[in-house]
Amino acid sequence: MTRSDTDILEDGFKWRKYGKKFVKNSPNPRNYFRCSDNNCGVKKTVERDARDKGVVVTTYLGKHNHESPSIIYYTLNPDILLQVPRQTTGSPMEHF
Repeated sequence: MTRSDTDILEDGFKWRKYGKKFVKNSPNPRNYFRCSDNNCGVKKTVERDARDKGVVVTTYLGKHNHESPSIIYYTLNPDILLQVPRQTTGSPMEHF
């Protein structure tokens, strides 16, 4: 569970949405996703908490049999990391 204004949170993998369903006792729909890698069978569901709409509940089923596309991208392009602006003042946790 994560507190967020965004319904779909970035987790480093690419996903294909294959369904949406309204479930009992919840005003919020549940969204169904499959990993976009053709040889990977991982699925996830994403929905807002029924009691607290500020919380996103993401449930994973299975284990990826490949690296995250984000890890591969940054491994092949390490200079990209050098272009990220650095925070110079305050605590990093002030933004959360």
